[in-house]
Amino acid sequence: MSAANCPETPRQKMISMMYIVLTAMLALNVSTDVLNGFTLVQESLNKTIESTQQKNTALYGQFKSDRDMNPMKADAKYQEALNVQKKTQELYAEIETLKQEIAIAADGEGADPNNIQNRDNLDVSAQIALDSTKPTKEQKGIILKDHINAYAEEMVALVKQDTAMVAAIKKTFNTEDKVVNGEKQSWESARFNSMPVSASITLLTKIQADLRNTEADVVNYLRKQIDAGDFRVNKITAEVIPVSSYVTRGGSYQARIILAAIDSTMTPAVTVNNNNVPNGNYEVKCDKVGTFDIAGEIVLTKQDGSTQSYPFKSEYIVGEPTAIVSADMMNVFYAGIENPISVSVPGVAAQNISISATNAKLTKTAKGWSIKPIKVGQDCKITVSAKDAEGKYKAVGGAKPFRVKALPAPTAYISFQKDGREQKYRGQGKPISKANLVSAPGVRAELADADLDVKYRVTGFDITTFDSMGNALIKPSDGAKFSSEQKAMINKLGKGKKFFISRIRAVGPDGIENVLPAIDVSIN
Repeated sequence: MSAANCPETPRQKMISMMYIVLTAMLALNVSTDVLNGFTLVQESLNKTIESTQQKNTALYGQFKSDRDMNPMKADAKYQEALNVQKKTQELYAEIETLKQEIAIAADGEGADPNNIQNRDNLDVSAQIALDSTKPTKEQKGIILKDHINAYAEEMVALVKQDTAMVAAIKKTFNTEDKVVNGEKQSWESARFNSMPVSASITLLTKIQADLRNTEADVVNYLRKQIDAGDFRVNKITAEVIPVSSYVTRGGSYQARIILAAIDSTMTPAVTVNNNNVPNGNYEVKCDKVGTFDIAGEIVLTKQDGSTQSYPFKSEYIVGEPTAIVSADMMNVFYAGIENPISVSVPGVAAQNISISATNAKLTKTAKGWSIKPIKVGQDCKITVSAKDAEGKYKAVGGAKPFRVKALPAPTAYISFQKDGREQKYRGQGKPISKANLVSAPGVRAELADADLDVKYRVTGFDITTFDSMGNALIKPSDGAKFSSEQKAMINKLGKGKKFFISRIRAVGPDGIENVLPAIDVSIN
């Protein structure tokens, strides 16, 4: 096989040329002396296979050494190489078995495929490989062709990024039908039908040689891919990577000091403020508030024994422990509902912060915490703790108090649609059309303060009108909707008439039922 990175040797080229010439001479039905040529090619192919196998053995050994030196980097490709070895050997053995069966059919038990006596027998190869008494799919020549195609596909999948190698594999294991003298001839027919035993065995040996060459090319390609994803750099700089550049007093400053793009097999010497830092892991106790500098150098030893120094400089800040607690809705908490809050500590990751609270129940949410106060009039105190470098939680600052208030009472309104938008009628001397009243679903309630997203449910209300004698007529509803009796009462009222929606009851998330101010309704 030939590819851009694995050209054929002169010996391989000579064998290929002899194979072509002898096949052409055989097609001309020359004398049996020509069959001696196949014997020569067979011997040459066997030597080539032996030589290639020795090189492959050495290649696998080198590949294993690469894997042993760096398993994480090379093991995946090494396993692929072992699979190539397995697949190649399986197909190679299948061909060797077929060669042996043809040889035995020609010369009897004890026959040697490399030394055929009845070389000019034109029937045996087809009898073994293309047994007409068997279904087509069970004929050994057809099975071999299918296995060659499957093998080629697997090899192509492994080297698909190398277009030259892909083309070479497809060409080497091309099993497509060909047109000879105007007639279509299958791959298996060309190799076994009316073909001298010596020629068939030589052709099969040629496939074995191709297998070993392909195995070498693919495994060599896989080995080169171990380093294919490595970065190539032209600049080396010293870097200080702190765990956190902000440290609270009493905590520890930690940093990873490395040489960017350094060879991982080399361990540089690191010094900070003239002190050696083993493995570049730098840590210093922070007992004072302020900004502090660190400076030093990284010394790398080159392969020739000389050294190169890379200086570095950085700084870190030590501050007093502080915590930031903010209420997402307002600067007070309301009893009976969930109050979302956000908590942060400068320089500390969110997952390393915890809080506790008095007079409240705490719930962790995706965005922070939710506080549900218990008693109105008693402060809710929030305490924040942060995890330090040793994995222990320490309080950050003092407890922060929040006032706890009861939810304000909502106001009632009649909801109706106009021009596709919700309208809210609250009375207050303004008229409303009877049509809008009748179409309204009922009475709703909400907080006048839009900063609080609190939902209320109206549980009932009364409608009060007066007859001509001044007597009050009351019709109740046991829900938020107008009852049929209430709607009938409204329909009887004429333009300019008034009625009252009173004893409006609404329940909020705190479970407390509120009786809301009445709505005085004027019919337009």
